[in-house]
Amino acid sequence: MKFSKIAAALTLATISTGALAGGPLYIHEPTMQPYKWDTSKGSIPVWTDGGQLIKDKDGNDVETFTVLEKGTVFNVDVTLADGTVIPANTELDRDYTFLTIEQANKVTANAVKEWSDVETSTFEMSVQGTIFEKTGIADVTAENVDQIYGVENGYGFWVNYDTDGGILENYFGVPRSAVLGIAFPEWADEETGEIIEATALMNGWYVDINDTDGTQVGGVFTHEFGHAINMSHSQANGHLVYMSASYSPQYDGVPGCAGVTEFTSSSMLDFSAIETMFPFINVRSTAGSNQHTINVKDDIVNISDLYPTEEYKAKFGSIQGKLFTKEGVEYSGINLIARNLDNPYEDVISQQSGNMTQGRIGPDGSFTINGLTPGARYALYTQEINAGGYPTQQTNILSEAEYWNDNESANPGIDNACAMTEIVVSAGETKQVEMFFNGYQDGIQYTPLISAFVMDHAKNGKKALGTTSSGIPFLYDSATNSFDTLVSPDGYALLSSTSTAMNKTATKAAITAHFNDNGVMQGGVWDINSGKVSMLEDLTGNSCSLSSQQGQSSHSIWDMDDDGKLIVGTTRFPYDGSNRCAEGEAARSVGMPTVWDANTGKASVLPGTQMVDRTYGSGKEIAIMNGDEQIRRTAWARADRISGNGETITGSTNGFTQIAWVNGKLVDTYTEFGAIDNSVISENGRYVAFGAIENRRPAGVKVWDTVTNTTQKIGSLRWCDNIPAISFWTNYCDLGYSHEELVELGFGLPSVMVLDANEDLSMITGRAGSPLSGGFVGAIYLKGIGWMSSAEFFAKQGVTEAKGLLTDNMFGLSADGSEIMAGIAGAVLSIEIDANKAFVCDNGRDRELSFPKQVVDAVSAGAEFGRCAHIND
Repeated sequence: MKFSKIAAALTLATISTGALAGGPLYIHEPTMQPYKWDTSKGSIPVWTDGGQLIKDKDGNDVETFTVLEKGTVFNVDVTLADGTVIPANTELDRDYTFLTIEQANKVTANAVKEWSDVETSTFEMSVQGTIFEKTGIADVTAENVDQIYGVENGYGFWVNYDTDGGILENYFGVPRSAVLGIAFPEWADEETGEIIEATALMNGWYVDINDTDGTQVGGVFTHEFGHAINMSHSQANGHLVYMSASYSPQYDGVPGCAGVTEFTSSSMLDFSAIETMFPFINVRSTAGSNQHTINVKDDIVNISDLYPTEEYKAKFGSIQGKLFTKEGVEYSGINLIARNLDNPYEDVISQQSGNMTQGRIGPDGSFTINGLTPGARYALYTQEINAGGYPTQQTNILSEAEYWNDNESANPGIDNACAMTEIVVSAGETKQVEMFFNGYQDGIQYTPLISAFVMDHAKNGKKALGTTSSGIPFLYDSATNSFDTLVSPDGYALLSSTSTAMNKTATKAAITAHFNDNGVMQGGVWDINSGKVSMLEDLTGNSCSLSSQQGQSSHSIWDMDDDGKLIVGTTRFPYDGSNRCAEGEAARSVGMPTVWDANTGKASVLPGTQMVDRTYGSGKEIAIMNGDEQIRRTAWARADRISGNGETITGSTNGFTQIAWVNGKLVDTYTEFGAIDNSVISENGRYVAFGAIENRRPAGVKVWDTVTNTTQKIGSLRWCDNIPAISFWTNYCDLGYSHEELVELGFGLPSVMVLDANEDLSMITGRAGSPLSGGFVGAIYLKGIGWMSSAEFFAKQGVTEAKGLLTDNMFGLSADGSEIMAGIAGAVLSIEIDANKAFVCDNGRDRELSFPKQVVDAVSAGAEFGRCAHIND
């Protein structure tokens, strides 16, 4: 018989931890079946720990589970196990016993009984003695715990009482204030998959001061013992209590569908409906005591699936099916919920697609939901798991959550997400189903690149440069959908700056990297084909720097022209006006707009900016100059955009106002045209688009002709139709105002920060709004059609994938606008948008055309933008 250690610790956190759809925790790979206890051997023995000895009021030693530590002060009266009452705000003069080991053992026995009493399961365990009787260890502590963990102690389930949280902090390395318990099946017979030994650690330190009998912490015991049985977490009702808020509503069905309740507060659901194996437990309330009992069908089914009685499947019905992508590929990691429409919170069962293979055999969309009440009406729907973890890697819904129905298909034109067919089964019957994510395979394709943060998208639309969520640089090839990680010849990661840039053909990139051992990065040029990295000149000798998320850097790199000949960004100069920052004063410096020759590496500060003494205080600031005349002053200035031909450069002053250089001559576009936020430039450098203000009011977007020095207003999104008009926490749209009325009242046009454009500016993307005004809204402009929000754009094209993961940040357009790289503000992910083809509705008939030119031409000729089935979306 070969024993092996099968598990690492699985924690139950007080705030957050991994959520797992119901099912087994660990799979025995030789048989691809869950590890299990052999219930034919009879009741599994449970061995309990002792505790720290503390004197009671009569001087007797008491084995203690929860210690109130000397020096602690509580703001409420505290009743001790021996009946003593300690008044509020009293500093404890010694350690006191709050819960005894005797009380903890009662909680253990109750939790053991809850799992053992499930009628449809053969599983049974019982307290049969102590750890001291088996090992001679009277109290498992941080000093001797290595004699328990990692050691084969014998058959059974070993319950350790961590009275002061010392084992958590000193052995597991986690704060006692963050983890309620840790449990796992530890040893198994690898020939059979039989669990031989399991352990649980219960955090006595975290017991609530009002929990005088251990009732509220009882849910932690039952939950952790479930892990020892080899049950994973599950998500059926718990998220409706623990995760619902006004800013984060949760749903008991598909959001937006009839009959579905929106939960915005934990008080909206009785705590008795929380499944025991949900990964959060609040031991400060009665939620903890409610999770102590096994009463929700989700828990009952999950233990019965592992340890079924002979009558189990004969008495109940089942759903067996597979989940597919729109292309027909099986898809793992999504929560499938079967909810009884007439008993929705007690009779609800969750399973995760692919949970019986856990990613070991490739794509697996299989799921089986057992335990259905014969004759009951069930709704089956998809749901994302709200937090990360095992056993099967959770995944994102690729389009939208939806119900199963008899006409299930991937076509969103005929398969409405809210269309639901009730599932009714008889005893012993299995209903076979297939579910598909909705999404069209023609037209615009919308593909999330999870945990990938793209920084630049080449104008050829084929390559993207970025970093993963863990900071690993990559080059993404959209033609092959492949990622290549990038390391410099010296082993340094190339991408360390928050912004980097490629030339049009993705053969060169401007980056920052470590070229010496002083810890300060500076600019460089990376030849992607050869792998060679060359350093850009630093006008202050790499002595001045600024801190960022990526570390210290003397340069910021922002853009590169199409041919890879010119690079723009900033160089930092010292406050004293010299060409080098003194040691220890690297941050006492100011950014100046800089252009580099990529071939020679030589740098020069762009003309029209000058360092001057600050108007107030010490240090330097930047003066924007017209010859010898100062136009205005700003804290710093940078160059951050360059046209494809290299003739026009734009930049920012102090992060808000805009400036430009045309053939080397500075133009203060803010002073002349009200240019703010950001600018985008046509390939030939003639046209520059930017957000603008007039008379201190937002004026939408303007396009500046650098040859005639005139501007054209191209409008913006519309108040209330695309973006809420919120001022001083009042949404004027809710008061009945129209866009036109709000403009007349002085709101101006919605301010749009332009993000990118195609080569001739006939297509511009941008972002409007803010977190304080209803959130960000993506914007897109098509010459000949006008502005629309990203929600409107993708909805009319029937891109269901955008419903649950809508971009507000389309930052990378190809030269013709047909390839887009996008993101979501604040999220470490990118979205690849293939818009080579899009639809118009022409006299009631869908026409798939090249985008953007043919689509715009068709709309100009009378067609409607979008698919006919989604014109009104």
